[in-house]
Amino acid sequence: MSARAKKKLTIYLEDDLARALDVDARLRGLPVTRAVADAMRRIYLDATDPAVADTVKMRLDRVEKREIVRAREIAIIKETLLLFIRVWLEHNPAPEEDTLDAVHAVAERRFQSFLELLAESLQPGRSLFAAAPHGRSELGEVNRDHTNGAARETEAAS
Repeated sequence: MSARAKKKLTIYLEDDLARALDVDARLRGLPVTRAVADAMRRIYLDATDPAVADTVKMRLDRVEKREIVRAREIAIIKETLLLFIRVWLEHNPAPEEDTLDAVHAVAERRFQSFLELLAESLQPGRSLFAAAPHGRSELGEVNRDHTNGAARETEAAS
């Protein structure tokens, strides 16, 4: 116990408030009088301390700014994905009926490869963006088949 002077008070609490104090004291492993004193200190002393209030405000501002940045990034990612899908659908012709089975088989293999690559990039501390060629070969040429706008798949994969 501290050497500070203490004043004895007798207070009457509503049942729900008394139960909440008992639960708080048990969870924190404190006597009820200490739990009450801590709660009152938080309410009457800590809340009025301008330094504590300023620190809390500053931290909340930082959290809010990070949340705004994340929301903007998510919106950009969503718009990018939707734009890519729209452009892809507008510029890629539908497959011909006689090659439909082969197209589906290749699409299934490519989709499975995509899912594996995605799972790899989602592992903690991993990102495939930095290692990606970003559409350019080492010679500076764009890796595209300009006849239909789709990336060319190698002969070995088909």
